[in-house]
Amino acid sequence: MNNFTKLLCTAALATGATQAASAQTLYDNFESTRIVSYPVVEGTLVQNTPNPGTNTVNSSTTCASYTRLGSAQYAVLVVKPNNARMADVAAYATGGAKRISIKFRSPAVGVTVGAVLQNSTKSNSLPYPAGKFGTEFTAVTTVANAWETLTFTPSVASGGNFDATVLSGDIDQMLFQVAPGTSNAATYYLDDIMGPELVAVTPPTGSGLAVRQLYDNYEGTRAIKYIAYKTAGGLKIDTLNNAVSTANPSAHVARYTRSTQQYDSFVMQPRGAAIADVTNFKNNTLHMTLKVFSTTPGTVYQITLQDSTVAGATNYPAGRNSEYTATTTATNAWETLSFNFVNAPSGTPNTGLNEIVLLVAPNTTARRKIYMDDFFGPSLVGFVSATRTVQTTSAAFAPAFPNPTSGLTQLPFSLQKQAVVSLAVFDNVGRRVAQLIDGETRAAGQFTAELNAAKLAPGLYTCRLTVDGVALSRPLSVE
Repeated sequence: MNNFTKLLCTAALATGATQAASAQTLYDNFESTRIVSYPVVEGTLVQNTPNPGTNTVNSSTTCASYTRLGSAQYAVLVVKPNNARMADVAAYATGGAKRISIKFRSPAVGVTVGAVLQNSTKSNSLPYPAGKFGTEFTAVTTVANAWETLTFTPSVASGGNFDATVLSGDIDQMLFQVAPGTSNAATYYLDDIMGPELVAVTPPTGSGLAVRQLYDNYEGTRAIKYIAYKTAGGLKIDTLNNAVSTANPSAHVARYTRSTQQYDSFVMQPRGAAIADVTNFKNNTLHMTLKVFSTTPGTVYQITLQDSTVAGATNYPAGRNSEYTATTTATNAWETLSFNFVNAPSGTPNTGLNEIVLLVAPNTTARRKIYMDDFFGPSLVGFVSATRTVQTTSAAFAPAFPNPTSGLTQLPFSLQKQAVVSLAVFDNVGRRVAQLIDGETRAAGQFTAELNAAKLAPGLYTCRLTVDGVALSRPLSVE
């Protein structure tokens, strides 16, 4: 049982009467405002669900549905402000004018909804009740199958059931529990989450802490390499965007075909350098992001940062430093997922990590195609990006990627007009080792040739593109 599941196991939840809400900040209305994410959901949360029955309390077109995990007696739903923490919450702990509130639709009367406030840095890394603020909040439903506004009443946590080191200015996370202490798996609806005011967080700098870095945009910037022999599914890293839109106007993206393995792993490693200190990501000051084409809301994506010299296929959790999750909310559209820290499986240090594992819909077995783009993660130590294009007035030869490489490598080029094209690879003594295009006539446009570098010996090579007799060259390093 993880820290989140334990969160209120021993809590004495009060059931005071509701009062008029006057919380200051709208966290999520599931339509136009969303300044939070949901890093832990024990059950299923669908964030863009048609309102099942409007009334004077809630006439919104959409809301969220939450189906409680029946096997978790104390199932939790975690609400995490994006790049912010809560301002001092002392006024919310007194039961005065400021209250946490939520619009709620329950299938039954008398369902208790509990909430607690946390410092995520402590709660995510130390045993329960570390990180838990000393005030608990409770509301109880009064109608069935109709919207009502639940206004939460505060009460002091019982002795030993909170972290005395967490002060009212240390809060950056809120957890809801629906029907705590039960095993029901009912579906509830929620909308217009109102909580304490927020204060923007400035990421700490210095001391080698990682910042955000673009890992791959599939159009010329690539700071990672893809480890085929560790990856369960199939990757095509030069794919036309299947749905160009304002959410993702890029021409090229990647397509990953998930296998039927229950925990399909898509494995990546940094190019030429380890990941810098990931402390800022583990405390949710910074977030990894990934654009994905979502076919349906509710698909979970998980990223694990690990040390490949320790982590193996059968020795979980060894070598796993940290795990992060995000959940899709769109239907047949591009969206940007923001990943939140949820777990530190082992005591692996925050520095020297050299492997990134993406799991799509973990603990499922359905094969599916996933389109992705613009992956941002923790910065790499001493990484230098080289994206400048070698070009003439009629042709351009972009850098090979990934580079260095040990497997499939893409060689992109473009033509301004029809031309005769050749593309070959030469070793460091000038011998031709691969002929990818041999005197072919190509129309104007963008092209990508694919080289299987696994067939080449480690070393330095030259990729030479010849367009109407003019040669353009790019270096390639094979590991």
